[in-house]
Amino acid sequence: MSTTFIGDVAITGGNTKAIVTFASTKKADANVTSVILHTENASGKIAAWGANNDYPQKITKKIKPTGTLRRGLRVNINAHYGSGFILAEETYENEKRIIKQIPLHKHAEINAFFKRNRMKRFFKEIISDEEYWHFACPEYVLSKDFKKINRVKRQFAADSRFEIMDENTRTINNLYVSSKWEEGVDVASKYVDKIPLINSFLSAEEVKEYCKKHKIHNFVRPVCFPMLTSGYYPDPEWQSIESSGWLDIINSIPKFKKAFLEEKMNVNLHVEVFEEYFERKYNNKWEGFTPEKQDEIRKEFIEQLDQSLRGVENGGKSIMSIIYKDDNGTPQPGLKITEIEKGKKDGAYLDDTAAGIQAALTAAGVSPSLIGAGVPGTKDGGGSGSDKRLDWFILSALKKPDRETTLEIFEFIQDYNGWDEKLVGGFEETTFTTLDQNPTGTQKAAQL
Repeated sequence: MSTTFIGDVAITGGNTKAIVTFASTKKADANVTSVILHTENASGKIAAWGANNDYPQKITKKIKPTGTLRRGLRVNINAHYGSGFILAEETYENEKRIIKQIPLHKHAEINAFFKRNRMKRFFKEIISDEEYWHFACPEYVLSKDFKKINRVKRQFAADSRFEIMDENTRTINNLYVSSKWEEGVDVASKYVDKIPLINSFLSAEEVKEYCKKHKIHNFVRPVCFPMLTSGYYPDPEWQSIESSGWLDIINSIPKFKKAFLEEKMNVNLHVEVFEEYFERKYNNKWEGFTPEKQDEIRKEFIEQLDQSLRGVENGGKSIMSIIYKDDNGTPQPGLKITEIEKGKKDGAYLDDTAAGIQAALTAAGVSPSLIGAGVPGTKDGGGSGSDKRLDWFILSALKKPDRETTLEIFEFIQDYNGWDEKLVGGFEETTFTTLDQNPTGTQKAAQL
């Protein structure tokens, strides 16, 4: 009897042979539990973002006139980016962590990668998406042999839509990107690109093996701020300004103010036109006019008068009216304009403006002092230098979790490309100081 082993299979026996297999007592690692994502707004193959799949585009247009909110979001972007990405070397001595900042050119491969991919611009774009939408979609492009990530590019988060989850594998396999979602474009359109999507929880080595197996040379691996509930798209805190109704109020205040200024003359004036004005102007012809002709003349007169009185641009104009004498020789005006005193209106809506500014910046998580958000016509200023310095320091400190989300991109490329594991990435923040501490008024500190 002979026995031959082929891997875990043995063929044994004489004239009648048998195949014997050996079952392993070592079980594979258990899978992490995942839930099936639900969406109320499915649109074909994709999970729609909003009822009409145009939520980012709609809210972007809605906040366009809201300067305070947009400026607050820009401050968040600036605080997140700080003075930019830096590279440092991490070592330990006597169980103490030592961080030493090093220039990129000390590592030729990393330096070449950063130059090739314009990483300063890339990080600013990614951070903008993260601050606006709380997630970003970096696309990675691999070498032909799958061993290296050669390029990384930002796909606009607002243009990105996730494919409906495969309920069998419980994975989202693709990302669809288009700038025409609000026009109702279909995924089959030439204006829509499909990019493979890879789970952000997979390690670099797992991603490499997966791409080799499925012949994938480019993919998106999203990064996302923490979400409170499972779903396809995050719900950023600043967008509560829209759902609460405050955004509509904030946008309406300038319209009310503009309408008030344009209509102020008419609102505050009582114009009396005596019938004899027309009789005197048209002499004996007036009585001979038909009622329709008389109404036409009155209407034309009112429109001309209204145009003369309307608007702030006419504030310095004069109006001439005829004065005639009655039968007793007493002067009588043909036209009488009386100002209606309704109190001073120049400060109208200032309280609402202040409340709107506070609501917008609170939603964005930014102190009004950082953008000089005082209210014109009031004693509320933009904050002192000390206020600005302290508020900036607090905001920068609060950005550490957000920066860690952004740094996942560098850490993934580092692992995939096999860069020195002692290297760490970070974003250098600018800390404002008093001039007696530093003549420049600033100092640098790395958040690592």
